[in-house]
Amino acid sequence: MKEEYLQEILQSRPTVHELYYGAFIQETLRINENLFAIPLKPLGFQAQSEYLEQYSAQIAKIAVDQDSLNNLITQGGNAFPVIALVFRNSTDTSPELLEKEAREEFKKAIKVLSWATGDEISPFGVFTLTKDQSYFRLSLPHSNKRIRLGFGNTGPDFENQIKSILAAIEKDEHFEFGISMYHDALKESNPKFQIARFFCCLECLAHKIIGKKRPTRKAVKYLLGLEDGAFSEIHIDGQKYRYDTVEIAGRIRDKLFHGVKFAKSDLISEARTAFELYENYPEQIASTMKSYCEMELARWANGTSRGLEVPIE
Repeated sequence: MKEEYLQEILQSRPTVHELYYGAFIQETLRINENLFAIPLKPLGFQAQSEYLEQYSAQIAKIAVDQDSLNNLITQGGNAFPVIALVFRNSTDTSPELLEKEAREEFKKAIKVLSWATGDEISPFGVFTLTKDQSYFRLSLPHSNKRIRLGFGNTGPDFENQIKSILAAIEKDEHFEFGISMYHDALKESNPKFQIARFFCCLECLAHKIIGKKRPTRKAVKYLLGLEDGAFSEIHIDGQKYRYDTVEIAGRIRDKLFHGVKFAKSDLISEARTAFELYENYPEQIASTMKSYCEMELARWANGTSRGLEVPIE
């Protein structure tokens, strides 16, 4: 792509630019009529090199000389390659609406680029140009910053739980695969896809107890001790939603993995309000499924999971 045309893309208005690190492309790509992927200079590892130098100095009480620090920085010079996704908006409006329009295009593009590069891609900043103004902000990574309080959640008790999970990973391939799927689900940005991934984690842990008498969704409910129903109830904007979490999560998994039709009429009567919740607030269902996975992984590691029972027909 010619340099002058590239500059035209980068400087045109209105546009939304999102910068990502982690994947390398060797040339500018025109993904569609209004969306471009442009390779930029790598972030490098300077901040990490300086952090390591400071850590070393504080722990070993020996200052790292500048030549050694420069060598570290040089070693990491090509780390974190950067891609700018640039979306040319059709009409000028507020930066929030411009970004909202671009967001749907970016979500699809990063999946395509992950396939093309074989790398995971992470955002770190957004730059938006309206006709007359420019705006920028960081895309800060989310952290739960979980603080554990109460009996069994700190000190030796918690350390023993960590050791139990590590031992289960080393001992049992199914458990390791299950916690790997949980790990992957945490990185998923689409909450509807997250629901399916969390269900697959539980399905993996229930593999011994799935059978003719206890098909998958029933087995997952039994695994969780919810064979009499896995109902949750929440109120959002004055609307009450009562839903069977495992029932709807299992159907979402069937839809996404096997192409099974999923509509409001397909759900059991007690779970039909969940369809509206799934369409409008899927993160609520994903959050509940995440909690189920955390609980069951801990049970399995402690040897108390129903998934460890003798298989049935």
